[in-house]
Amino acid sequence: MKVSKRDILLLVGLLGILAVVCSVFLVYQPTMEKADALEQENFELQARINDLSSKMANKDSYITETENMNREIDLIFKEFPVDVREEDSILLAISQELISPMMISSISISACEPVVLPDDEEDVSHTYEIDEIEEYEAQEGISDDVTASAADANANGLSNENMPSILMARNVTINYLVSYEGLKRGIKNISVQDNRMSIDNLTVAYDESTGLLTGMTSIDMYCIPGQPDKVYVTPNISSVLLGTDNLFGSIELYSERGLEDIEGNEGGDDEADEDTEED
Repeated sequence: MKVSKRDILLLVGLLGILAVVCSVFLVYQPTMEKADALEQENFELQARINDLSSKMANKDSYITETENMNREIDLIFKEFPVDVREEDSILLAISQELISPMMISSISISACEPVVLPDDEEDVSHTYEIDEIEEYEAQEGISDDVTASAADANANGLSNENMPSILMARNVTINYLVSYEGLKRGIKNISVQDNRMSIDNLTVAYDESTGLLTGMTSIDMYCIPGQPDKVYVTPNISSVLLGTDNLFGSIELYSERGLEDIEGNEGGDDEADEDTEED
């Protein structure tokens, strides 16, 4: 079969077109896509560098603000005891009974458990990664260690690792009988306590049989364990009356009041018998 020169030129042109198309789809287009991705990545990295540069320029102000925040946190921690025990809850109930006054029928004390706080949404614009800062410092030849400076800058000597952060609470529920004025005095007494506490729930109802209020108050008593240089202070219970003269807890009859004590007299029966015989 004889191929003409014209056919050869057409075949060569077709092969050239195929080569161009293949180069576009197999070489040029992937290269352009990769170039666009690199350009987008460079744009994001440049924005990140600008952000880190701004943070580095304001490093001193960040350290100062960290110091102030650590002082404020330390002052807040000092308002909380390191522990709240059952005796603290009992003393609070006794204080309520005496100051209100109220007649407490029962108290319920729960275990000390962590307080679950709602998760705050992170502000992404104010967060940054330590690794990226260190990488930026290495590229710019900066030798200052921001994290070490921030940890040592705390005037109270508390680093973030040693600073307690768990808020605990023990709940005490008091059931009582009280007047309206006594109820108000009881609420005020809770608000003036030295230890931090809050009223979780309060329910009262009018009792027609007594003319008083039957109520229930649920109180959360807070503490922050692990505070440095702070220990639990055992409450003073010297003023609390211990024991009872009535083991069975029975009701005292009004007719029993004012009766003379029965004096014991050993041999009294024998003397009485002797007197009878002499007569």
